[in-house]
Amino acid sequence: MDEIKDPILREQASIPTNGLEYSFVSLPRSTIEVVDACIRVVWVMGSYGKTIEPREIIYNAQKMFISEEIKSQDNFWKEHCAGSLRELVDNHFEANCLRFLKCIPKRDESDETKQICEKLRDFKEFLNDFAHFKDTATSKAQNLINPAPTEISEQVFDKICTAFIFHLGNYFKYKNK
Repeated sequence: MDEIKDPILREQASIPTNGLEYSFVSLPRSTIEVVDACIRVVWVMGSYGKTIEPREIIYNAQKMFISEEIKSQDNFWKEHCAGSLRELVDNHFEANCLRFLKCIPKRDESDETKQICEKLRDFKEFLNDFAHFKDTATSKAQNLINPAPTEISEQVFDKICTAFIFHLGNYFKYKNK
């Protein structure tokens, strides 16, 4: 009983009770660290001029999910969260990843790598459309999670954000599997 088998629970120093209904707030620390490290390399090497670290964007988004105060004061917290998360993959992201990271799958290597790259693009397009209140956000969400949503509720948004960070983590670890 000493060994915890669940990878999310194993990495948590303590389990918060507030926000536990959201999987996004319980992302494994190791996934956040991989995403943070790889995106920071791309941002620095690509001279993006960002003054915030990628993990801080993720942590801030997690706080939005947990904070009832934020939700009560900001009816558009999900849209603001989507805009923040989209920042992780802005500015010719795939091209710059290929320039600076050797672990990235190349779109034309295989059908599998094409699907991985296209799904990353789909996440970015959803986050962009949702942040900008576009009607197309719901149809784009239907390509990202199952069952296909008909609206972007908090639970659907949680699933999409969680899947996005996991997909980024897998994208960066592709050739190191």
